Amino acid sequence: MTRTSITAFAIVVALTSTGIITGCARSTPGPDAKPAAVVAPPAGSPLAKVEVGMTPREVEDVLGRPDGENQYVTGKAFAPWYFGPDRSRRAFFYKGVGRVVFQGSSGFTGMGNYTVRHVEHDPAEDGRAE
Repeated sequence: MTRTSITAFAIVVALTSTGIITGCARSTPGPDAKPAAVVAPPAGSPLAKVEVGMTPREVEDVLGRPDGENQYVTGKAFAPWYFGPDRSRRAFFYKGVGRVVFQGSSGFTGMGNYTVRHVEHDPAEDGRAE
């Protein structure tokens, strides 16, 4: 390879790397951000009594045992130096009412530190976690 072709190759590699890095960058929503599909419960719904920050036990005291529930990790769980909230999620499903979604930090603090992230009013909810 000539000196000119090596320089051209280095420029192409640098530009491609920069494009990949900047193309993958995106802004992260703040901790108060809610998904676009969340529908606030009407005043008469039992879900209206649930507040952001409540624990699963407090939610069960208000709504009773859920018809279904699940747990899953978010992408933040794979960020090596992220120790904040929302590393894992848990959801309670109530048939004919909707869902309560919790966030937890997981990691070294265990899975028991969930708090309500948001409530999804959905009268068509079948109560099954899938």
